[in-house]
Amino acid sequence: MEIPTIVGLGLGFDGTSNWINKHVVDRYIFGLHQFEPEEYTLIRKFTVLWLFLTVFTFLLYFTLCPLLYYFYYLKRNDKGMNVAAWNRREGSDQVLNEIKLSSFSIIVMAAMTAPFELLVEAGYTKIYWDLPSTLFGWVYLTIVAPTLFLLFSDTCVYWIHRALHHRLLYAPIHKLHHKYKETTPFSSYAFHPLDGWLQGFPYHVFVFLFPMHHVSYFCALAIVGLWTINIHDRTTLKLPFVNGAAHHTIHHTGFNYNYGQYFVFWDFLGGSLRDPYNCAPYKKGSS
Repeated sequence: MEIPTIVGLGLGFDGTSNWINKHVVDRYIFGLHQFEPEEYTLIRKFTVLWLFLTVFTFLLYFTLCPLLYYFYYLKRNDKGMNVAAWNRREGSDQVLNEIKLSSFSIIVMAAMTAPFELLVEAGYTKIYWDLPSTLFGWVYLTIVAPTLFLLFSDTCVYWIHRALHHRLLYAPIHKLHHKYKETTPFSSYAFHPLDGWLQGFPYHVFVFLFPMHHVSYFCALAIVGLWTINIHDRTTLKLPFVNGAAHHTIHHTGFNYNYGQYFVFWDFLGGSLRDPYNCAPYKKGSS
C-alpha cells in the first residue's frame, strides 16, 4: 500500500523536498503550475534540501533550547538554586558564543548532509516507501529497524567520538565543542562543522546497509536532534544502561570518559565508563 503524499512529517525527506518544490518554489518563485520533478536540476534539489535541513534544525534549536534553558538554568528555587546546577562560572558570554557557533555550524552541516538525502531521493539507499503487508514486515518496521539503528549508530559514534579525542584530531576538530565544561542546551550544536558531520555520518550510512521505512528514517533523525539537545542540558533520568545527560556532563568535565551516544555498553568494554552519580554535580553533597 503506497502512502499518499500529504503535508507533514509523514512525507519524509523525499516527499518534503517534492512538496516544497511543487507548492513553494514552482508556484511562488517561478510561477509554474505544472509539477515536473524530473526537470529539476541537481543544484535546485540540493538547495531545497539544504534550506529544509537548515530551517528544520533552526526550529528545533531555537524552540527547545530556550525552553530548557529557562526552566533548568534561569529559574531558581527559594534557595537560589537551579535544576541544572549551573551558575555561569565560565563567563556571562557563554550562551551567546554557543548560539553563534551553533548557528554557523547548523548551516554548514546541513550543506554537508544534503548530499546523503539526494542519494535517498535518487534511490541509492535501502529506504522503502510502502507499508508492510506481512506480520514480519511490521515487526521489522516497528522493532527490528529502530533497534538496529540505535545499536549501529551507538557503536559507530562511540568509536568516532573516541577517535576525535586523539591528539591528532582533538585540537583541529573536536576541541571547539569542549570550550565549555559546563554545558547548556545551546551547546548541543556548538561543533566544528566537520566534527558534527563525522558524528552524524553513521545515521545516514545506516540506510545504505539496512532497509528502513522513509518515515522511520525521518523520525529517527528528528529524535537524534532531540537527544543531542537533551544530553547537553545537565538534567537526566537515572535509566539503567542509558548514557544520558549526566554521563555526557561528566564527559565534558572529565574529558576522557563516557564517549557513548545512547548506551554505556561500549564505554564499559572500552574502559571509559565513569558513573556520573559518584561525581559532581550529581553526587549527593557535591556542589
